[in-house]
Amino acid sequence: MYGLIHRAIRDCVKASHGEAVWSEIAQRAAVDESVFVSMEGYPDEVTIGLLVVASEELEEDLSVLLHEFGRYWVLHTARLEYGPLFEFAGTDLLSFLSNLNAMHEQVAISFSNLQQPFFALEEKQDGCLLLHYESVRDGLAPFVIGLIDGLSEHFETPVEVTLVEEKSKGSDHDIFELRIVA
Repeated sequence: MYGLIHRAIRDCVKASHGEAVWSEIAQRAAVDESVFVSMEGYPDEVTIGLLVVASEELEEDLSVLLHEFGRYWVLHTARLEYGPLFEFAGTDLLSFLSNLNAMHEQVAISFSNLQQPFFALEEKQDGCLLLHYESVRDGLAPFVIGLIDGLSEHFETPVEVTLVEEKSKGSDHDIFELRIVA
């Protein structure tokens, strides 16, 4: 993953738990945050190791931490780092979700070897939506739920999210059911 992800993890931890806690996490994870270059790629193991240590240090389940980070990513990092692109992707929750692949295509121009996820939005007869999420990485469903929660807040559109199929439990990809709350 890219240094931008590592920097956002750092900023999320610092915002919620303070500088001292982040310093302890960085030390235990053996990462030197001064070398987190935003546009440079790092092995996924570095990112996972950082998240695991943060989970242990904060005494939070990794899935909870991933969810918090997903919300933070949308509400802080994405709007700051990708402002115009973020706004271009959509003016409401549904248009934004429909344009996720186009947005990632634009991001890929700046990041070499980006292993971008794939999203597909499907409308069900009962008015719910299914968001299909495919990635080469496993275990990121809680992060995606956090992203959706952050987008829900950003677009002021309350939504209930349920993970209905999990890649980590044998499905070929994750599927989320989204129900807009009136």
